[in-house]
Amino acid sequence: MTVMAYLFNEAGLNRIGACHDVNPKSGLDMDEAGMKQEGILRATGKNNQGICDEVWHAM
Repeated sequence: MTVMAYLFNEAGLNRIGACHDVNPKSGLDMDEAGMKQEGILRATGKNNQGICDEVWHAM
């Protein structure tokens, strides 16, 4: 959470975004950091199994 506070308060950002593939456990750290899920982009990412969907979170 310290990094988020720095980015908002010191660096002046008004938005931080991040994504992961559709594995539900992949977004737990983002949820714990206070980020909210915004949507799913279909067939946008690539992982070790090939093309995958991406789940986007932002704060």
